[in-house]
Amino acid sequence: MSRPTTRPSSPARSRRSASPHRKSAPNSGQSSAQIGRMAQRDSARWVVGIHSCTEALKVRPKGVREIWLRSDWTSSQALRELQAVASDSRIAIREKTPGQLDAVGSGHQGVAVAMNQSPQVDWEKLKLAETSLVLILDGIEDPHNLGAMLRTAWLAGADAIFTPTDRAVGLTPAVCKVASGGAEHVPVEAETNIGTLISKLKETGFWVYGLSEAGRNRPWDLKLAGKIAWVIGSEAGGIRTATERACDELVRLPQASTGSSYNASIACAMALSETCRQIGKPS
Repeated sequence: MSRPTTRPSSPARSRRSASPHRKSAPNSGQSSAQIGRMAQRDSARWVVGIHSCTEALKVRPKGVREIWLRSDWTSSQALRELQAVASDSRIAIREKTPGQLDAVGSGHQGVAVAMNQSPQVDWEKLKLAETSLVLILDGIEDPHNLGAMLRTAWLAGADAIFTPTDRAVGLTPAVCKVASGGAEHVPVEAETNIGTLISKLKETGFWVYGLSEAGRNRPWDLKLAGKIAWVIGSEAGGIRTATERACDELVRLPQASTGSSYNASIACAMALSETCRQIGKPS
């Protein structure tokens, strides 16, 4: 599939094991440091926080390997509800001390979930779709930024997020916590070469817009339609020069003062908001 001959923007080129419910004692002989090292080596994707874990249990219960609950979980209604859902789904439940949970991820609110599944990019769907929205994050390293973008992308109906393999944060527990469930809906795929990715997206009909102070037009100056990819640069340096050159157009966000810029997740939200306004997605 080739891209349209006229661009919609301004003319400027710019298993789970099926183990039954069971508990382990809060102090099972493993120190918090041992727990932390185990979680880092584990192939599972760890999710922490009540909202994120609730969404994981709701969206993909068969992908949950086990759930860890704070040893006094019975004192919390939210944790009792999570325990009931896990028990009904025959998910292994293990009690842990707050320190052991801290070793997995801060801000856990008394719960952590080990996932054996994550959303995957459906390239066939991207090829066949008439409209689509994806993000390319060119070097986001702050887990809070990626988590916020994941949450925004989920609610804006985005189909995928792409990140570089190197010098970029992945789906850490902190990212999943901030995403508040977004990590269960929007696939995050690491790419070794962002330039090659952009070429691949263009071949499937995407128009690629990079947020940069060098842009001439603002998001609402464009005619956004069809398949849209927004490129968001790193917190420190913005979009890399090679990535800028690969974009169809650079787009700027208005600001009252030069020499500074919006937080990356805020800039992302502004671009996605205007895109949704124009393409009518989601309703």
